[in-house]
Amino acid sequence: MLTAATRSTLHEDVLHQLYSAIENGQWAPGEKLPGEQLLAERFEVSRNCIREVMKVLANRGIVWTKPGSGTFLAENASILTYFAKKELNSLGGIELKELIETRCLVEGQVAYYAAKRGSDKEFDELEGLLFETDDLDLYHEMHMKFHDKLAEIARNKMLTQILGSIHNEIAIQRERYREYHTETLKNVMYNHAKLLRCLKSREPKEARQAMVEHIIAAWSAIFNSPLDI
Repeated sequence: MLTAATRSTLHEDVLHQLYSAIENGQWAPGEKLPGEQLLAERFEVSRNCIREVMKVLANRGIVWTKPGSGTFLAENASILTYFAKKELNSLGGIELKELIETRCLVEGQVAYYAAKRGSDKEFDELEGLLFETDDLDLYHEMHMKFHDKLAEIARNKMLTQILGSIHNEIAIQRERYREYHTETLKNVMYNHAKLLRCLKSREPKEARQAMVEHIIAAWSAIFNSPLDI
């Protein structure tokens, strides 16, 4: 049952209540959701608040909108909602999208500087990490080593410090992807190889873009929707 939003952050309260309603089967997969005005009245919030919450649900693939017809619940909304809540709880209230946006900003620049400042020997070491194993379980550990080595090559202590400050959040994100989406790791291998080619060709801008694409690839694979970075 939907009730008036009571938390200090109305957006967060509405989102959590909708997550729970979807998990509890208040609407069937494919069913049309109540309109923006009706939801605003039930939660006692503005229509703008409802609009922003719906954007979050749409970005995660939980709902989809048909112009002129309304907003509908996705067929796999229940499992996507489960992932969304699990990520939110694990990351201490930080949205996965916020973490990915931050990683794109910081690690994209790491890749840029690494392409400008890295030596041939260091790039060879990165390449050695890539082909260290083809075991998907061990590849998870290699993945972390690859990113750590890249930060070292970038030679920017502040960027390294910033990455260190969100290390736990990044580890949680990677663990979730490994646990539920083995196929995603195969794409990670391809993305790493593409990034390495840009580094060895000393193309900073291309390396930054390759890193951004690598970071958001898992989002696209899981939520079946693009992420506007």
